[in-house]
Amino acid sequence: MKKKGLFFSFLLFILCSFNLLAENFPQKANKVEDFIPKGWKSVVVKKGDFNKDKIDDVVLVIQKDDAKNFEKSEDNTIFNYNPMAILVLFKNKNSQYNLVAKNENGFIVSKDKALVEELETLSSPDLDDDLSKSINIKNDTLRLLTRSEYVKGARVTEYIFRYQNNKFELIGLEYKYWHTSTDYAVDIAYSINFSTKKLIGTKDISGVHTDETKIEKVEKSIDAKDKYILDTMAQDTGIKILEKYDN
Repeated sequence: MKKKGLFFSFLLFILCSFNLLAENFPQKANKVEDFIPKGWKSVVVKKGDFNKDKIDDVVLVIQKDDAKNFEKSEDNTIFNYNPMAILVLFKNKNSQYNLVAKNENGFIVSKDKALVEELETLSSPDLDDDLSKSINIKNDTLRLLTRSEYVKGARVTEYIFRYQNNKFELIGLEYKYWHTSTDYAVDIAYSINFSTKKLIGTKDISGVHTDETKIEKVEKSIDAKDKYILDTMAQDTGIKILEKYDN
């Protein structure tokens, strides 16, 4: 009995720890600002209609503003490692906002954390600091543009979500990757459509010091049984999807 009691006490401790780490977001509120917890700040507020009711819904990207998550490098550069979260709010005819999706799992990280750890972060297509350009609401879909920087390359991914089955499901992924080594330059572009269950892409490998060029075209059906939801997307989900279907 003692062992069982200790086990349940430990389990309760773990659950409480997770609850302390997670933010408590309201399910409903009259203002967008009400969804921003104390100690957090707004980064992007993007408006558009997801559910064809002719009322603008909101995509809200927020970031914690905790001094403990700022670090100074040896050259006195300040890096901001504060966590980020993305929320989707549906506005109803009574002007009330309802929380229909949220991700605080590290799917979106700060620019500095992404730079240091070579992770994905929201990115403007113009490579400027206007992160509102990284979010697009088009044809009832939510499109998130991310970018990862490497020493001699980069990766750009566009995630396309649609609100269906009462959740934001991933219906498409646009992926571009380029890398230069001593001898070769690699340029890869993939498009995955989970609705049509198709993968289309090209691999372009060129010699840096020679005229050698090899282009491979890929077009195939995929067994897309898994569902990817905005709420549960993680930092490495995009890479795992590519590894699963590009074989």
